[in-house]
Amino acid sequence: MRFHRGCIVLVLRASLSGFARAECPNACSGHGQCGPHDMCTCDRNWQGADCSLRTCPFGKSHVDTPKGDLDASLMVGDRNEVVVIDSTVYPYGTTEGFPLMADTAGNVLHNTAHDYAECSNKGLCDRARGQCECLPGYDGNACQRATCPTDAKTSTPGSGVAGRSNIQFKAFTGGSAFLGTSKASTVPLTNQCSGHGTCMTIEQLALLDNNNIYELWDKDMSMGCKCDHGYFGPDCGDRMCISGIDPLYTDDTTAQITYTTIRFESSDAGALSGEYAIKFYDITGEDWITRAIPISGTGEINSITHCDSVTEALLELPNGVIPSIECSQSVIDTNRGVEYTLAFTGNPGNLRQLELDQYLDGSRPTVEVSTGTLTTGVHQKIVGESVDYFADRCEGITVKVLADSADSDDSWNVDVRPGSLAYLAGPNGPLTAVQKKILKKCLGDSDWDPENNVEVANWDTGANTETDGDGTYNMIGAFPHAIKVVPIESSAGYNIHTPSSYHLVWYDADATDKEFRVANLNSGANLPAEATEMYVYTTKGTVQQMGYGTETEIGDNPPQIADNSGGGSSSTRIVGYFDKDTNRIYTNYDTSCRNNPSSPNPRNHVCVEKGDKLFVVDSCWGRGDMGAGTLNPIFGGTALNECADSTAPNMNSGNIYTVTKVYNVPMGSNSTNTPSTTVDIVADPTAKHSVDTNIIEVNANFGWRGLEGDPENSNLQPAGATRDTEWSDNTGVVVLFHFTPHNDGSYQYVSQCSNRGHCNNENGVCECFDGYTGIDCSIQNVLAKRVKPNDKEKKITA
Repeated sequence: MRFHRGCIVLVLRASLSGFARAECPNACSGHGQCGPHDMCTCDRNWQGADCSLRTCPFGKSHVDTPKGDLDASLMVGDRNEVVVIDSTVYPYGTTEGFPLMADTAGNVLHNTAHDYAECSNKGLCDRARGQCECLPGYDGNACQRATCPTDAKTSTPGSGVAGRSNIQFKAFTGGSAFLGTSKASTVPLTNQCSGHGTCMTIEQLALLDNNNIYELWDKDMSMGCKCDHGYFGPDCGDRMCISGIDPLYTDDTTAQITYTTIRFESSDAGALSGEYAIKFYDITGEDWITRAIPISGTGEINSITHCDSVTEALLELPNGVIPSIECSQSVIDTNRGVEYTLAFTGNPGNLRQLELDQYLDGSRPTVEVSTGTLTTGVHQKIVGESVDYFADRCEGITVKVLADSADSDDSWNVDVRPGSLAYLAGPNGPLTAVQKKILKKCLGDSDWDPENNVEVANWDTGANTETDGDGTYNMIGAFPHAIKVVPIESSAGYNIHTPSSYHLVWYDADATDKEFRVANLNSGANLPAEATEMYVYTTKGTVQQMGYGTETEIGDNPPQIADNSGGGSSSTRIVGYFDKDTNRIYTNYDTSCRNNPSSPNPRNHVCVEKGDKLFVVDSCWGRGDMGAGTLNPIFGGTALNECADSTAPNMNSGNIYTVTKVYNVPMGSNSTNTPSTTVDIVADPTAKHSVDTNIIEVNANFGWRGLEGDPENSNLQPAGATRDTEWSDNTGVVVLFHFTPHNDGSYQYVSQCSNRGHCNNENGVCECFDGYTGIDCSIQNVLAKRVKPNDKEKKITA
């Protein structure tokens, strides 16, 4: 056969070209391009000399680890040395040490931990499939999530019996993760949260907890179980038992249950009508919604009082969630609405505040007024509790809390000041010398520093001496005492749900027969015959008036002493304002521990965080010394400028509130961060600005309004137009008190099985101790005997 010379050359060139392509390993496996130096340039997410290995998904790493010697330099570079630029896996380079802490311009970067890593550093990559083999306890395509707990009894947490879950993930089987096949097996993730909860991210769980915000690096990575009603534990595998009141606790005192007040008020008589529903939260936090409840301005419909309608609707809720309840009501003026108070006698403990649903028909309100305006509100008149921090009774003494006002017209007596609206008296008159000694001994130390205690009683007075340049005054101090008072047993059949009240107390040596001053009222009684006789309970916890600054301790213009060589300097308190029927306090200072941790000297500033306790009492806190013309006006003033008489203060402000949230919001159009700015709001009404960016939220709405004002040095004019021309009332005036409980003297009296039995967490049934019976073991019965768990019926017999 004869060939043309040109054909031979063409064939030869083609052959040589084929040999050249064959020099790249495995022809780049069909997943890359063969380039110079016989090197493969792999397609995206393929790697290896022949591009036969797959790159697994990257995710934010749970932990950062050095990557090792990536550039074969025989050494591992530090965190700022970028190597292997233009590589297959890291086209922009990476570091061999920990994550890079500077950008290309050399600027220092913060929060660079938890950088992206293959399989999030919690799994091994199956290069054959490009799938992550997650380590036990992690799942997701990049092992980016922590697995929610499960009750599966297998060697790989999160795995279980097939066919019982619609969620699947990749699990590491223990074989080699490199170059092998079938090393990562797909297994069903069964029975997450034991089938009694929902697996959620930590960000979602925080949002469900009073709308808190979680923004740390693992907000979408750390997972947890949100348990269903009646279940608890990390995997929701345990059942709760019914909670009750310890029957031995109420032998000595009363239980503080929840009293909630609801108000519907129209501006015009006879205009209110419609229906609404109540959302009730039990002690586990589960919500229950009633049927529609009709309402009218007269407080009754078809001769059925509104209280009866509400009570019936609540008792109808399933599973006996509300076993008993009491209701009292009053009609507002002439057919302008109703205010009623619910006492949850069958639901002890600290309950979340109930809510009203006035939109039963979509977006249209179902409670309305034919003319005028409608006002509604909800607040906890008495906040229920599960733990008593005031469990020590002061033996040998009973007291009465009396308003320091005239009986004829309730006008304030001379020298009544903010923080001292009332005083403690004996059952029939002033405290005797013996009673005073007993009370001092019971009160004891108030500031965790026994070195500054006084007198034989070894106690703190809780007072502060302050001066304004004209005179000296005894005022409530940085560390007042706190007491709980409980009505004595006056008759047979004593009600264990009789409410108690908390009071802030301090000692004024100059107030004859009224030395034990009380900041807040529990009634309008100003004569012993009008007041209720009370037992006194004290605490080893510490109450601290909140403030900030550099002073050693809160005080207004204190005299020159060793700890205050300059003298005359005034401490700045942390004050707030709030509206009635809300739980949001606007403070003049950022109290969060994140931004302003407690000062090195804890006697001045203490920060606030979720779970802390506060006293927010109505003590007629007011503006500074209006019109006094003093050189150094005392913080809050020395006169009750905001309370005309002793009927003005709220009588139910003696509650312990729990902080649910502390945060800041951006400044708005009516905001300011300058508390003392003085403006003329008569000439320019828009000039009014408030300090409203620092917020504390608590677990219950307030039943009174905390006023705005200028407690440092208010306008030197009485209320009226003149004051408004010198307006500087842009912070609150309510002084806040931080309460730190002490384990000694505290007792949890509301608990599962009432502290008188064991909870069988497998079936949620109480196994009562001998001598106790009932579904919650709260009933004492001398014949009751505990049935052992291995007995057939596992129940109490009598």
